[in-house]
Amino acid sequence: MEQVRITEPTKLLDKDGNVLKPGYCTRNLYQYNRSDIKANPSRIKEWDFYQISNDRYTVQIVFGDISIAGFCSFAFFDRETGEREEALSVIPLTFGRMKMPEHTEVPHKISVGYAGTKMQVVASKNKRWLTADIRARKEKITADLELMVMDDLESLTMAVPFKELPGYFYLNQKVNSMPVKGHIEIGGRVYEFSPDNSFAVLDWGRGVWPYKCSWYWGNGTTRLDDGRLFGFEIGWGFGDMSAATENMLFLDGKAHKIGEVFLVNDVRNDYMQPWVFSSDDGRFELTMTPEYDNFTSSRIGPLGNICHQVYGKWNGTVVLDDGTVLEIKDMLAFCEHSDNRW
Repeated sequence: MEQVRITEPTKLLDKDGNVLKPGYCTRNLYQYNRSDIKANPSRIKEWDFYQISNDRYTVQIVFGDISIAGFCSFAFFDRETGEREEALSVIPLTFGRMKMPEHTEVPHKISVGYAGTKMQVVASKNKRWLTADIRARKEKITADLELMVMDDLESLTMAVPFKELPGYFYLNQKVNSMPVKGHIEIGGRVYEFSPDNSFAVLDWGRGVWPYKCSWYWGNGTTRLDDGRLFGFEIGWGFGDMSAATENMLFLDGKAHKIGEVFLVNDVRNDYMQPWVFSSDDGRFELTMTPEYDNFTSSRIGPLGNICHQVYGKWNGTVVLDDGTVLEIKDMLAFCEHSDNRW
């Protein structure tokens, strides 16, 4: 497929609230403004989802304004034992009052303090500083994590419409290749994160989309044997992606766009079987051997999410833009299958 690359600043929505030019870019060149949205205000969703993983532990910190509510959430889980700690603070009927940033590549601050929970991100040119102080629990939770952002870091930004749904769209940026240092403390137990083996991804999303939708999303970053930083972003199933795929490789912060990625086998009856991935251009040929299914379900009646976020070791080959073949050995990464109704 021919993919549309955006190379200059482009207004995201037209006067009717539809995506003006669907496509992708390696720095966010789309100009998003919440006030340009014409859809029902209760359907607008904005979030910043940070995930940090090392060889054993994963941390997820989320800031969101989904109009009918604002929230910040914290999750920490041990992928060896399955032990987890979670906290959620919800603010009703925000409708944009959280002032989520309209661009994530400029310095900004998000701070939420509500009901015994305080979480904050401060973003600058070369650093994102995540902190949490959660006291509304039996065990106090604190976090102090520094995400390192290299100069000229490239990422994947996509503007995706939804067929036959005027005013519905998805603007999404996935930022890989951020080493992390810092710690989490839970009830006096300290968990350290080192930039040698700890990496973050930011899932930055703004949009309006259908009540019912599902998708596959995979992501990871690792250090190759020669010390270079390799990562990937894959995904499909969410919106009309005829203008561009959600698939990209990263090497030392530089992006390499690839074609359509798909699962060779159907894993939905057994998420712990090997996941075999292939691509139409032969540039992403990897198999994930699962080790842990971070299964979550928030479905209450007709609303909520059911997600199998499966972590494992990835092996195979990828091909860069210049034809260089990289052999991937036992890379820790995840892929999820999510069914969303909200």
